[in-house]
Amino acid sequence: MTRNDLMQRALIAYWKSLAIVDPLRLEQWESARVTLPLLRVLVYLRERPGAPAGEVARYMRVTASNVTGLVDRLVRQGLVLREGDDEDRRVSRHFLTGEGETVLGSAQQRGTKFVAQILEELSDRDLEHLVEVFDRLWEAAKRARAHAGVSDGARAQGG
Repeated sequence: MTRNDLMQRALIAYWKSLAIVDPLRLEQWESARVTLPLLRVLVYLRERPGAPAGEVARYMRVTASNVTGLVDRLVRQGLVLREGDDEDRRVSRHFLTGEGETVLGSAQQRGTKFVAQILEELSDRDLEHLVEVFDRLWEAAKRARAHAGVSDGARAQGG
């Protein structure tokens, strides 16, 4: 088998493994009425509590008015809290509510539980090998991000 063939098989295996929990997460987010753009706002606010709309807009590469509409919806759903800034009255800061944390955490918990059930079927040797390979993959990803100048905003969490 050529290196190219191995790379192709590795890519397919990687994408298949990422899709293991997708149906669970999508079901969870759908039941919470969270679209992909709303989810992106929630994830960003989990990583950067108190972010103003302009900062979220730059992250999402959309206008601040687009983000304001998304945040308005999340506020109505009880997933985000909007607070005024003590320093600048023109700025609003945005925070996840407990329910917003729950929406993100529930999908992660369900995914983690499901993957744990799957991992139970692997031998200790397979698990050790899997951990070793995932650790090397994570380190390679960090080097690739640094080389490409991409920020490392990802959190090392499952689900």
